[in-house]
Amino acid sequence: MESTVPKEEDSLINELIDKTKKNTRGVPTMNFIEKVEPLIDKYTSEKLISYLNQYLNKFKYMEAQISKQSEAVKGKIPDMEKCLETIDYMEKKDKNETLKIDYMVSNNLYAKADVKVPESVFLWLGANIMCEYSMSEAKELLNSNLEKAKSQIKVNENDLDFVKDQMTCCEVNIARIYNESVRRKQAAAAKQKV
Repeated sequence: MESTVPKEEDSLINELIDKTKKNTRGVPTMNFIEKVEPLIDKYTSEKLISYLNQYLNKFKYMEAQISKQSEAVKGKIPDMEKCLETIDYMEKKDKNETLKIDYMVSNNLYAKADVKVPESVFLWLGANIMCEYSMSEAKELLNSNLEKAKSQIKVNENDLDFVKDQMTCCEVNIARIYNESVRRKQAAAAKQKV
């Protein structure tokens, strides 16, 4: 004999979530429950609230992950801009000229040096990898990475707005189901008193 629980759960999930409408990350859309009464009759308010709380927690987790990713990207932008400024400064200098620079030896420890204007620069790529680039290649790479970072922040902001909307819809659904449940309990208690 087959169990009907998975079909009932699928039916419930289909009523709560619209899997056909998703954002760029594939996050499904939370349905606003217009009429909570038939849904409470079909399932129970406890079951509905339990499922909605599960989705609310998933949305909160997604919100935290997107925020964390955005902060990481935002933290890289000033470094890229500073590198671009440095390359621009070096390009403006005459090749025979020396640069007076302060470079960091360790945290809070700097040293002064006179350096000839280099023809190439080294860029950290991540994972302890450094590559040598000509000034123009480095500038092109940094500009490309800067644009990608800025566009990623915009995408993350849109995704964050979408997830927050889903959280709000979920919270409103929980409140409406809870209020209907309380109203039914009060009506049942009033009938028993009569």
